[in-house]
Amino acid sequence: MKRILTKILAVGCLFIGSYANSQSSLTIDASQNVTNFSFTNSKGDKVDGYTPSYSGGYAIGYRYTMENLGLYIPVKVGMRRAGATYIYDNANYNWSLQYLETRLGIGYNYSFGKFGTHISVTGYYGYMLKGTQTLNNQDFDIRNSGDINKNDYGIFISPGANFKANEFINVFLELNYMLGLANMETSGNQESKNQLYGATLGLAFTIKKTN
Repeated sequence: MKRILTKILAVGCLFIGSYANSQSSLTIDASQNVTNFSFTNSKGDKVDGYTPSYSGGYAIGYRYTMENLGLYIPVKVGMRRAGATYIYDNANYNWSLQYLETRLGIGYNYSFGKFGTHISVTGYYGYMLKGTQTLNNQDFDIRNSGDINKNDYGIFISPGANFKANEFINVFLELNYMLGLANMETSGNQESKNQLYGATLGLAFTIKKTN
């Protein structure tokens, strides 16, 4: 019993120490992304041949960092575009989607002087604001027609590097892989999911620091 209490006390002291060496930051960032779909037909066969789309995104957020542990918790909200292109029987299909997105995750940062490397895993939820399918130059509103799910969710895996410009400003660069977990199809046995590769450049502004 004494040994268990000792361990609990040690863990408690560790987290108290982490709080005493915490830092809070506001973040802004912009991303350049390559988006695509993972599509499985009603027979259960994965269909290849989708061409990626190039799009962007931006976000504002908050980051809580436990400096002596190297752990941080990122929260952000922003806009992100998605889509892909597919050619079938001489017909050119193009999807253009826009999401309002929130993210919450956990990351680890290792610093050496003013430089650092980090990696984070974040869950995201996106709500579709716009959804257009273009078929041979004719546009269709697939969001309001109910042909596509308005809700999307999944995970981001983001390794990166950062530079401490001064006491209050950090510059960070991240490479992103996004795996959508929600089926965008609303009918039938087909399954479509969002995918993304991209890069993010951002700034973190320290708003509170205690020692």
